[in-house]
Amino acid sequence: MGYVDDRPIEDAAQGLLSTVVVKFRGGTDLPYTDAANAQVRRSNRRGWQQIDRRFAGLTLRPFFAEAREDRLRNLSATANRVRRQSQVDLTSYFAIDIPDGVDADAVAEAIRTMPEVETAYVQLPPPPPPVNDSDDPRASNQGYLDAAPAGIDARWMWSRATGDGVGIVDIEQSWTLNHEDLVDANVTLVSGVSKGTGSHGTAVLGELVAVDNTIGNIGIAPDADARVISIWRTNTYHNIAEAIVSATDNMVAGDILLLEAQERYTGYGENYLPVEVLPATFDVIAAAVAAGIIVVEAAGNGSNDLDAFTDIAGLHPLSRTSPDFKDSGAIIVGAASSGLPHTRLDFSNYGSRIDCYGWGRNVDTCGGTGGGTTDYTTNFGGTSSASPIVAGAALLLQSWRMNFGGALNPAAMRSVLSDPMLGTTSGNPASDRIGVMPNLKSIVRSFEKPFNPNRWLAIIYILFGVVEGGGGVGWRPGGPPIPIDPRGPLFDHLAPEKRDILVSLAMTELAGLVEDGDARSVMNKAALSAMQAAFEKLGRQI
Repeated sequence: MGYVDDRPIEDAAQGLLSTVVVKFRGGTDLPYTDAANAQVRRSNRRGWQQIDRRFAGLTLRPFFAEAREDRLRNLSATANRVRRQSQVDLTSYFAIDIPDGVDADAVAEAIRTMPEVETAYVQLPPPPPPVNDSDDPRASNQGYLDAAPAGIDARWMWSRATGDGVGIVDIEQSWTLNHEDLVDANVTLVSGVSKGTGSHGTAVLGELVAVDNTIGNIGIAPDADARVISIWRTNTYHNIAEAIVSATDNMVAGDILLLEAQERYTGYGENYLPVEVLPATFDVIAAAVAAGIIVVEAAGNGSNDLDAFTDIAGLHPLSRTSPDFKDSGAIIVGAASSGLPHTRLDFSNYGSRIDCYGWGRNVDTCGGTGGGTTDYTTNFGGTSSASPIVAGAALLLQSWRMNFGGALNPAAMRSVLSDPMLGTTSGNPASDRIGVMPNLKSIVRSFEKPFNPNRWLAIIYILFGVVEGGGGVGWRPGGPPIPIDPRGPLFDHLAPEKRDILVSLAMTELAGLVEDGDARSVMNKAALSAMQAAFEKLGRQI
């Protein structure tokens, strides 16, 4: 259960029934209509007769009840083209609503044994939003806006951008959109049913887009175009994957999609996980990212080591070091303390898959447990409060980039927000394992470094020296320049070591021109390693 101001958030899912999601293998060729129910039974009559005898009243229907089939196929094609994989087929997902008294886990297990089925899993009723209680004293009023290392340096960023020109969609359960500090933000409900008190969604929107006025708070990106979509498609049926498809239909490349939800998973009880652990949700996130949408996803409050997470097939899809790893492209956010040094909070999930963190306690924002239009809290927390901080950083950076160099794509955005050379590392990165908190000033300054055409000349001269047998100068770390002259007294030809040094110098120059932080870091490390090895060989020769 989650908390705001030490009081529990309403769990709107109590008493609802479960759904079994079935993904059919490629080539099964089912119509994406209710007619699939009869056709699949004709194609494997004996198998489905056994299922029906064991579990009465099962009916197959399309999992995505609202989206048109052609839209689902277009999203799948985009994802497969961009990801260079042929594994996303949103029209392969169907659902079975489980009647009273039927064991949903047993149904899923039985259906998984059928040859035409790739997987079947239980979509449990949604857990409460990913918030957590906090009895720590208030650190400071909206300190997450302050300069690093305390916050993300949003106040400094406002002289450059305030979120204008960029859209954000918040996906969760409910909001109080007429709150006094949000009403002028003109946030609209795109689809779904706002179900619950609205306190959680109001707090999230307060962090993001609270209006710059004379009352209450101010959002991280107060001029962003915010909209909301509920995971509740009706008062009795939820489908976060469907909500993401709806968002994708109403967004453009460069927009930010915030997933303020967490997921129950068979075998994990109340130890909640990121929503992408369910295959259909993973696929629609991947499709949204492929369409150019930056997806920010709460890691969830389960205290889980995501590297150790095992799905129903026995795989480890959330461990970057595992051959089973699957990357949706989303930015996953963990939660850390508000005070310095920022350390992982015990409820936050953690692991190599998590990219960034934000404050998980003491967040001052709109909203409260009553859902009133004048309510505020000093104590919003969990990965719920952390995720809007990272999404807000993405909004400000994207807004600035719209007027300087063009919008960042999802991979570039994740790279710069999670770059340990640009962000604020946690107190103990090796054990915290929640990535970094973005530092907007540091990120912007990395983009604002003036372009120096002489760097290209340096690269040309260095490589020319390698090709033509010319000379050069190398720098030993911490030492003076060292002449590299094939015509000098030490050498009578261009030795392999000297070639390595010259190429390494050229590589470091090229790395400085690469915007992707991961690629830049890899190039620099490789160049320095090669250069040091070459210098050591030269030193032994001298």
